[in-house]
Formats: sequence, structure tokens, C-alpha cells
Amino acid sequence: MTTPAPARSANTVRPANTVRPASTARPEKATRKGRQTDEAFREAARLVFARDGYLNAKISDIAAAAGRSVASFYNYYDTKADLLIALAEEFHAEASQLAALPYRAGLSGEEALREAVAGFWRTYAKRRGELIGIFQAAMVEGRFRDRWLELRGEAITRIATAVRKAQADGYCPGVDPVMTASALSAMLEHFCYIWLGQGGEKDVPFDDDLALDALGTIWVKAVYWQPEDG
Repeated sequence: MTTPAPARSANTVRPANTVRPASTARPEKATRKGRQTDEAFREAARLVFARDGYLNAKISDIAAAAGRSVASFYNYYDTKADLLIALAEEFHAEASQLAALPYRAGLSGEEALREAVAGFWRTYAKRRGELIGIFQAAMVEGRFRDRWLELRGEAITRIATAVRKAQADGYCPGVDPVMTASALSAMLEHFCYIWLGQGGEKDVPFDDDLALDALGTIWVKAVYWQPEDG
């Protein structure tokens, strides 16, 4: 039987040398009830991060939204950063899967690129809560930032591979694939944060179709251009 964690204040953090990776399996998650409780904490965190932002979110608020105790939270995660890492890994896995689908479907390079960008946008919209948390935490949580950069690095590698393939076909000569991938990815992430996380630019109406067209066009023109295009 798992011994319940002692009650602590909502913002107490375990000593650094006892922190476990968010992906480490715990006995509490092995049962059906445990998985349900874990999912309750994740859903609650999405709600609280979207409502309050990561910096203002408290573990006690997440526990209350999940209908669980703070002590129970610590059976699953050491800190709210650990929980956010788990959510970031979920987002990364889903976004990566959606990005790969258009290429597996045999679409042309330009069509696949547009669909991949649209897949990221839609995943961001669905997971807006944790993405708000990710954006904020990456600026202040060193341990979280390191893990997020690892996940982001996997995406950069995939995008750079697509740029190299386009270059092999005569497109975008002379650009650095990795730097191009980083720039495009940063633009996409921040655009999604502005429009889906903060509600868009001041006095500019939100239009999902226009946003997707702008994103897709920028990405296609950045990758699929040739010298004679000017």
C-alpha cells in the first residue's frame, strides 16, 4: 500500500535532490483509479493555467479544481513544473503525430506543409491551457525550460529535414536548415500564443481561416522558393 504523502502547503517544493522526472512511473498511476486521478489533475491544471496563468497558479487551486487533496497531488507530481512537463510531453506527442500525417498521406510538399502547420494550430487551440503555462514557465523555470527545449529540438530537427529535402529539389538555396527551422517554429509558437492564448492583436477581429492561410503561406514561401522567384 502506498503511504500518503504528508500534507504540505500548496507551494512547497521537494528538495532538489529528491525531484523525480515527470515521466517516471509511480505506483499511484498503475491502477485504473490512479490513472483517473492523474488525468483529473492534468485536466484541472489545463483549466487553472488557462484561467490564472502558470505563474499565478497554485497547487491548491489545481487540487481543488480536480476535486482532490493537495496531499494526493504529491503522490503524482513533485511540483507544478513536473505536471506541466507531463502536459508538454502530451502536447508534443500529439502535435508530432498530426504533423507527420500529411506526409504519410502522400500530399505534395507544399500541401503537406500547410496541413502540418494547421495541425499544430488546432492542437494548440485544444490544449491552450497548458500552452499558456509552457510559454510562461519556459521563462522562469530552468528545469522545465531544459525539457521543453529538448522537445522543441525534436521538432526543429524534423523541420530542418524537410528544408534539406526541399533544397535537394532546388528550393530555398543557401539558407541554413536548422536556423530556418528555428525561426519558423518560433514564429508559429508565438503567433499561436498571441492569437489563441491572449486573444489576438488589439482591434483585429479573430478569423481562424485567415490565420491558417497566413501561417501556411509564410511557411510555404519560406521553404518552397527558388532564385527566379525573386
